[in-house]
Amino acid sequence: HRANTTPRQAKITPDGFLNITAMKERTITLGLMTEYGPIDLDFTSGAINSNGKFCMKNGFIDISLRTPQSGSTWPSVFLVPEDGGQVPMLTVMEVSNSRTRYSYGFKYTNDKNEVEEISFVADNIQTSDGIHRYGLDWGYDQITWYYDDKWVNTQTKSDELRQVDNMCLVISLGVGGKSKETPIAPQDYPAVMSVDLLEIWQPKYDGFYKFQNVQTGLLLEINSATHNWGEQVLQWHDNGGDWQIWHVQYAGHGQYRLIVAHSRLGLDSDNWGTDDGTKLIQWPYHSGNNQLWKIQVVDENTPDIVQLINVHTLTNSDAGKMISVPANDVSAGVQLHLWRDLNSNLQKWKMIRL
Repeated sequence: HRANTTPRQAKITPDGFLNITAMKERTITLGLMTEYGPIDLDFTSGAINSNGKFCMKNGFIDISLRTPQSGSTWPSVFLVPEDGGQVPMLTVMEVSNSRTRYSYGFKYTNDKNEVEEISFVADNIQTSDGIHRYGLDWGYDQITWYYDDKWVNTQTKSDELRQVDNMCLVISLGVGGKSKETPIAPQDYPAVMSVDLLEIWQPKYDGFYKFQNVQTGLLLEINSATHNWGEQVLQWHDNGGDWQIWHVQYAGHGQYRLIVAHSRLGLDSDNWGTDDGTKLIQWPYHSGNNQLWKIQVVDENTPDIVQLINVHTLTNSDAGKMISVPANDVSAGVQLHLWRDLNSNLQKWKMIRL
């Protein structure tokens, strides 16, 4: 690439935009070669790095921006490790050459200790004709990309996402680099990348919890504290056991996984069931939708009271089904099941953070 970055090239305008400007001005000379060609820094541009201000392990980022019209610029938004490493890396968007497409992806280390990358291209979209929104949502299992509030792609990468810890946001404007195929026209500079809005959301739930039924006062637990695959999930009196403690982890795409503390198995709808009455069991976690849950707050005035809706049932049955105590048996020891929403307290759970 051909641009040295300096802080003075990133400025807030009077109307509230963050403008990063690339201009034809040499500020440094280097003799380095990269996979994108020699670094001949005869341009000056800017970049923003959130390290030291905010970094996040998972959540959702939505950035509204306009790229420069010049195809020789290389605007990008990505997330890099807080420790300064280059892997893993999550690319929200980057534009090279054409302004009617952008690329996005995920770079990680594979099981051979080699750097590997999945990369995709979103075609037939505009990046420089006005402000557009680019979204990235990631958790322990899934990565999802959005463009102008519309879904673009979802990838499940449970093993690889274990490498992701605190990630910092970088917004940059390069010259050349991946846009080296487009000749640089001096009249196209200065070239400006304008950022209008940056919104960040972090998961509300991430940690260890007990789930207490609102009507019975009993806890969600694993039968007899066993580690057996397929063991029943039932309700019981609070006895302080790890089999009543659940590790709630953000899986991505607005979904959570619930891992029981003692066996490290996942809360699962038996045999991918979608009918009313489908039993709940513990099973080795495999990122299936029958092991993913929407945590829905019942009333904003009592945010710790929730319903737990099975994701698989949202798209594979006539109605989403939620964790319920059977209406015909509310005793301690009864196996819990899925049932359609009856607006019953038997389907509402108090989340008790530990």
